Amino acid sequence: MDRPDITTLWNGLLQGNEQLLLDLYDAWYPGLLRYGLRICSDRELVKDTINQTFLYFWQKRDTLTAVAIPEAYMLTAFRRRLLAAVNNNHNKLQFPGEFQPDDPEITEDSHEVLLINRIRVQEVEEVLQRAISRLSTRKQELIRLKYYEGLSYNEMAARTGLTERTIYNKIHEAVKTLRDQLAADGHSKEMISAIQYLLL
Repeated sequence: MDRPDITTLWNGLLQGNEQLLLDLYDAWYPGLLRYGLRICSDRELVKDTINQTFLYFWQKRDTLTAVAIPEAYMLTAFRRRLLAAVNNNHNKLQFPGEFQPDDPEITEDSHEVLLINRIRVQEVEEVLQRAISRLSTRKQELIRLKYYEGLSYNEMAARTGLTERTIYNKIHEAVKTLRDQLAADGHSKEMISAIQYLLL
């Protein structure tokens, strides 16, 4: 089976093609489910958030735009919505570590589809995690609080005892360091751009 052209599917969604929306959903559901379960163990909440994310894409298709890397855009939108849902429901967050074991709901999809999604979703996150692990302990903590727990600068200041300005500066330094590390490691511009989307 050929690798789905995600850009074509995304642009079709923007043009109001309902079938291409469904094709995009089918192509991305396994990977987003696996990714979401690394953030929150509540399977039903993760599944509902996937559905709500694609419903949002469909409802806002007239105001969304074509993007260079729709995979990164979709992943970022899903993660932010999931973090908000976790906080609203007082669920326990999990800082991404080991991948969840395979289970019937994920692996019932064809091996080709599963492989596509594991590469597209997990490769970006794995590269990012390796880069984050090379930061100082304090910067790792701040990255986790902001981008994985979704805390505001005010909440981060209360948690860490640092000033909001100090936190802002350290995160800015950390993101620049990550970008420089990725470039020095020889990652493609596409990969670096995808990670930048995650750290917007």
